[in-house]
Amino acid sequence: MKRLLLCATLLVSLSVSAIKVTHGPYICDMDSTGVTIMWVTDKPGRAWVEVAEDGKDHFYGKERQRYYATLHGRRVLTDSVHHVRVVGLKPDTRYRYRIFTEEVAGWKYDDWVTYGNITATDVWRGKPHEFKTFPNHARDITFLVLNDIHERAAFMKDLCKHIDFKHVDFVLLNGDMSSRVNSQEHIFQAYIDTCVSMFAKSVPIMFNRGNHELRGPFADNLYRYFPSTTGKYYRLEHICGVDFLFIDSGEDKPDSDIEYGGITEYDKYREEQAQWLHELRQTGKIGKYPLVVFSHMPPTLENWHGPYHLLETIVPELNKMNVSVMLSGHLHRYGYQEPNEIINFPNLVNSNNTYLLCHISKEKMEVDYVGLNGKDKKYFTFPLK
Repeated sequence: MKRLLLCATLLVSLSVSAIKVTHGPYICDMDSTGVTIMWVTDKPGRAWVEVAEDGKDHFYGKERQRYYATLHGRRVLTDSVHHVRVVGLKPDTRYRYRIFTEEVAGWKYDDWVTYGNITATDVWRGKPHEFKTFPNHARDITFLVLNDIHERAAFMKDLCKHIDFKHVDFVLLNGDMSSRVNSQEHIFQAYIDTCVSMFAKSVPIMFNRGNHELRGPFADNLYRYFPSTTGKYYRLEHICGVDFLFIDSGEDKPDSDIEYGGITEYDKYREEQAQWLHELRQTGKIGKYPLVVFSHMPPTLENWHGPYHLLETIVPELNKMNVSVMLSGHLHRYGYQEPNEIINFPNLVNSNNTYLLCHISKEKMEVDYVGLNGKDKKYFTFPLK
């Protein structure tokens, strides 16, 4: 009896101490030949992803490839936030993947490392996760836009209950998904865990910061959970024959506002982005394809410093780029601005209680503006220039 109790105690202690996946996986920063896969464990460890092209060898044979979480040439062993960049993939191809993390049992000296338990998702049961790379040519695409959820994860899930994510190419989180960034657990509970449960294991998240994600003691760490190949939040992504421009619009009040505690320099940051846009245009890196712009804050539709500074710095550069449409949020209400002598492109503002379902086909973008239970429906068509 004592032996049985001892064995039971050992089994319980082992199960308690074994490394576990606590969040994820989810995918982000996808292009036609690569994708980033993210997950979190309760302990640091050596992490990798095993990937196989769909339909080849039932995942377990020679076709399976392994990609490790690395940093500057070393496999990362000391982190529990795992970021694996998978590269060299075929465009427009479906892949299956599984994630693995192996805990470090001992590190005697130098690089003499011994490993312990391995955790993984669905290793011996169920199906692996799947994703499909973007094509390297133009084709019809569909994407979903969510913004200003402000930690209402249950509402977000209810809002999206009729969306078939199998027919969505990516989901744009266009800012203020949380009201601040307090901790790792905070952002996962606020929205990332729910995104994982709805779509993010297979449909990539495209992340664009809002002003509330600039606030809180953990805000400087947010980039770790939504890395990009450029190393910046603002960036240019080419997807299926369309250029998508991500503007990181900053805070809405002046940097001197007492609310920010002397830690903000968003005027300089917007000026930096304006210079980057100028260089994109001057070097010919933009202008060959239709252009859609994402910005959490819209310029001029609200009487705040940030939107007006956007108008002064970034809009003059965008006006020279033949923008088809800008999609924004921030106002917590519907807004639409026709092109005019100051801003020569349309600006559609999604509210905090609706989503935008955007379909690009035949040189136009059709947008369904949809609220909970089908309320607040509106429809837009924007020619792609």
